[in-house]
Amino acid sequence: MSSIAWLNPSSSKHSKWLVAYVRRNYPAINQKLSKKYLSAKLFCQAFKENVESYWPDKYERAAQLTKLRNAWDQEQSRKSRKTQSLSIQLDGEVKKQFSEFVKFHKLTQAKFIEELLFHYNTPNGETDLFKTADTRRQDSLDKEKLEAEISALKAKLVDKDKEIERLKSKVNKFTDTTSSDKSSRTDIEELIYKAFEEHVQDKIKP
Repeated sequence: MSSIAWLNPSSSKHSKWLVAYVRRNYPAINQKLSKKYLSAKLFCQAFKENVESYWPDKYERAAQLTKLRNAWDQEQSRKSRKTQSLSIQLDGEVKKQFSEFVKFHKLTQAKFIEELLFHYNTPNGETDLFKTADTRRQDSLDKEKLEAEISALKAKLVDKDKEIERLKSKVNKFTDTTSSDKSSRTDIEELIYKAFEEHVQDKIKP
């Protein structure tokens, strides 16, 4: 399973990077942490301490932490490489949309292209990149609502299991009582038969 032990809140590089990453990719988590923790160090520390509450399912948590680590590694890899210029020709309307996206996400053009490539190569990542803060927030609320419904259904299942066990217990008791009654009736019938047989034999004696 993926770990978050590598993330060091005392490292300004780690903490500042995490604040920007969480703000961009997990607005609901960012909203909770940014209200309580003003410094990047405390923000990062709180994120590490509460990561299990953000993703209770261990498999989802592992996937998110792997994505987090890959993003950090890719960021460091980009910084270690020498930059090269890129010149492209775009249709006027496409150029306008590109500029609007860059402005909306508060990124440089180069950084925005890097983010495009990163999310394009990440499963389902490309669909998350262009969501607005409101859309992301609504997605988070919808997810929390679904998780609450799942928890409620699980609780109902537990109650149903208990009810089934209670009914089984009643059936077993009824079965035991019926078997006992049958046994008692068989004994009585046997006694009646023997008495009848003795009576008949007495009658036919010479």
